[in-house]
Amino acid sequence: MVLDLSVPQELFEQALESETQDDLSPLLPPLFGEKPEGVSPFQISGKLINNARVDDYWDSIEGAEVQFEFKQ
Repeated sequence: MVLDLSVPQELFEQALESETQDDLSPLLPPLFGEKPEGVSPFQISGKLINNARVDDYWDSIEGAEVQFEFKQ
């Protein structure tokens, strides 16, 4: 399964033309800040993937994992 995270050209152009962030409708729920009360059918989480054998933390990072969960 491949997840395409590319941005559609129309949305990219709209973002370049908009003067404020409020001009764009949100595509994902807010990732930071207060969580809304109640249960959401959408959940996102993730973690960094690193190589524990490398001493320097920044050099040990090999990638990231993002998990999207849609509840029905």
